[in-house]
Amino acid sequence: MTMRHHQRRCAGYQARHFLWQVDTGNSMAAVLTLDRPDKKNPRTFDSYAELRDLFRGLVYAEDIKVVVLSGVGGNFYSGGDVH
Repeated sequence: MTMRHHQRRCAGYQARHFLWQVDTGNSMAAVLTLDRPDKKNPRTFDSYAELRDLFRGLVYAEDIKVVVLSGVGGNFYSGGDVH
């Protein structure tokens, strides 16, 4: 159970390494889209860190209850970017 004073809103989050869109209706859903289709949407160390921090913060989100993961360009995720 989270304490009320820890709750926060995450709809206005500004992502740096992926796309983040929140349904402004009553669904309380966000869509996180991996957006590097030229390399089949790999992750970097920076993007892994951002995802970790975002999901840790979502524990306290009062406005988002569901996150849908997707990828641009017909590929979801190819793993870590080795370059």
